[in-house]
Amino acid sequence: MYTQLAEIPVPTSALFIPSQDPADIAQTVVQVTFSVRDHGQNVKRTMSKNIIFPSASDSARPLENDAVVSTPLLDTDIVAQIVSPTGRSRATLRNVKTAKGRDGAATRVVEVWREGLLVVSMDVTEYHGDFYTDEFLDSFCFAPSELAILYTAEGTAPESKDSDPYSKFRFIPDLGEGLSGKKRPTTFILRWDDSDTSSAANTPPKAETKAKVRASLVQLNPIDGVRFGQAVFSPNSDEIIYATGYELTPEGRQLGIKWCYNRPAGIWRLRIATPAQDPERSAEIAKPPTAVDILYAQKLTAPNMSCRSPRVLSSDGKSSLLWLASRSGGAHAASTTLHKLDITSDAVGHLKFLSSSVEPTTLVGVIETPDPSLKTFPGLYPAYNLPTDFAIKSSDSPTSSIVVASQWGSRTTVLAISAESGSVTNLTPESDDKLYSWLVLATDGRDRVLCSRSSHWVPYEIVIGTLDGSSVISWTLIDRPALPKAVAKALSAIKASIIPIPGRPFVETIVIQGKKEELSSGKPPCITSPHGGPHSTTSTAFSPNTTALVLEGYTLSLPNYTGSPGYGEKFIQDLIGRCGELDVQDCIASARHLIELGISEPGPGKQFIAGGSHGGFLTAHLIGQFPDFFSAAVLRNPVISVGDILNTDIPDWYFAEFGLEYAISSSPIARYEGGAKKVQLSLSQKVAPLITVDAFEKLQAASPTAYLDDMKVPVLLLIGAADRRVAPAQGFLLYHALKARYAQEGKNDKVEMLVFEGESHPLDGVEASRVGFEATRDWFKKALAGPIGV
Repeated sequence: MYTQLAEIPVPTSALFIPSQDPADIAQTVVQVTFSVRDHGQNVKRTMSKNIIFPSASDSARPLENDAVVSTPLLDTDIVAQIVSPTGRSRATLRNVKTAKGRDGAATRVVEVWREGLLVVSMDVTEYHGDFYTDEFLDSFCFAPSELAILYTAEGTAPESKDSDPYSKFRFIPDLGEGLSGKKRPTTFILRWDDSDTSSAANTPPKAETKAKVRASLVQLNPIDGVRFGQAVFSPNSDEIIYATGYELTPEGRQLGIKWCYNRPAGIWRLRIATPAQDPERSAEIAKPPTAVDILYAQKLTAPNMSCRSPRVLSSDGKSSLLWLASRSGGAHAASTTLHKLDITSDAVGHLKFLSSSVEPTTLVGVIETPDPSLKTFPGLYPAYNLPTDFAIKSSDSPTSSIVVASQWGSRTTVLAISAESGSVTNLTPESDDKLYSWLVLATDGRDRVLCSRSSHWVPYEIVIGTLDGSSVISWTLIDRPALPKAVAKALSAIKASIIPIPGRPFVETIVIQGKKEELSSGKPPCITSPHGGPHSTTSTAFSPNTTALVLEGYTLSLPNYTGSPGYGEKFIQDLIGRCGELDVQDCIASARHLIELGISEPGPGKQFIAGGSHGGFLTAHLIGQFPDFFSAAVLRNPVISVGDILNTDIPDWYFAEFGLEYAISSSPIARYEGGAKKVQLSLSQKVAPLITVDAFEKLQAASPTAYLDDMKVPVLLLIGAADRRVAPAQGFLLYHALKARYAQEGKNDKVEMLVFEGESHPLDGVEASRVGFEATRDWFKKALAGPIGV
């Protein structure tokens, strides 16, 4: 059953496609991209489908599901695509499988379409490495003239010079876990001449059309110590770019950015020159891109804030820059704030810098402690980025709203944030008995928003919300996955609930059960599965692994313990310095409360536990501190020895989360003029501390290693050999320590370890995910049959 559940297509993004045919103006087309696991080929495939529905809809005549048409899912070589602000042009980044590609590698191609005609197609394979499409550095944007686009890709290494025989070996830090090997994120700008395409919409396409369009590619020279990504053009100038700048620490370290919202990062305003067109450069350029300096650079955000996800919003002749921010340092995923800066002046001549009198506005600030019932807004806890298409506005409102999915307790909800006042409206339906969690995919820029929703027994539905004239939103289901009858029947036998834990404010657990009669031997065994982070949150979204275990006959308990985002800032900060204590107490209290409620019961073969990363840290603590409560445990890439910080891309985690100082800040607000080579960052942060004897003792006292001699349950370890976040040696340490101790009892099979070559921290490769589930299932089944070991 796991394989069938894991192969259900997962929507990842969407794009409203403007019609180029006036006869089709009554139809709206949305292209949705999915990630699909293919177990037969052991690959993740990117697929897409078009969903077509009527454009006109009002409160008197809402959109009907039977008016929607979906095309079949098809493989796509498009890795990213965007539509220009006017809707007349579309750009794509493609990885094309052709005979031209060497050794089976794809050819990288950038395309621009205008009103149905291909006007630029450029093979950029020789000019840079992979396109960056991750959420941390991905850039893809039209210039306001719609005669240029920018994107981010891995820059080529500089050629070795005879004067520097060691350049091949010189250390350059990459971007860490999940971004291994990415060292040179580079902004590329493709420009083209429209002199032969202005009348393209009124003439039939000709074979020579593409050859007439002159195009040039330039790359921005870097600024030492800063890596730019998430770049967007100003809506008022082809020469001004806003971007996120990730800064190196004083010791030259690039702290890992994946899942970490507290890095030395800020929002920058960059001015570049618009080069004169070179008549010799056609769409099939024959020489490398021109490298250009950044003429002016302006750091806009303060060093004590970690800023990300710049987006532009234009309305009624005014332009604003929006971005997300969290505190620098400390908790790795604290509350997020939303900021706005007026950038209308970008349209004025050759302005070098924004006026220092222009101050950003905080639209959404930090909520320290929300209402205990969680009926009021608990604070902003979105994904790393705002959606690319995020604006929505009802016909009677002059003000746009920013639509974003945000964690609210154990669910991910859809919020509309006024771009003027910052007021927050929850768009998620109140009468939701399926406990959906939501993801915002795209908006049409007017009154419609496309979302995905799911729960533990309802996989990935596509819904569209339409605002009426009174700013009331109505939701319509327009697409759902086709499920085999056996799978649909099995999912219908599942129920879930969110249960608060008495005496522990805001702590709650998601409980998932099969709707089966109670077993003759009592209640189904319960698996407690604490999340990692610790500053992440288990939501009610569909999870093939979790659902498959429920269908194997288990009850699942997914506690959101102190430190989880979605419950206010204080709830996050309360865990700092108390990891291994407060989070452990929350988890065991959750397990015991389910016994009190009669959902589960104690005893051999009745309580199991599984967790990864910080969840593995908690799993190890729980089987050490409560050795008689659980009957077996599974740990994935666990943190075992907190004092051992070598071979991790986030050494600050081991300090900050356990209450030790590790200062993180970026460069101060400043202006730089005269080219990138003259920019010298003034770093205000302290040099990173080393582990002292006292610090090591404190960290080891908070580690699961402190309870090694008390552990006695069977343990299965799942380790990614390429993990950059938690060194595989941590899992090896636990394996060997338990192997020795259990061998003294004559129980040689009581600990087992599977190592996955090439797999990193999430262990989310197609084969690794499947084998990890099956090994977990079999390990617990073995424990149900009787004591493991000989």
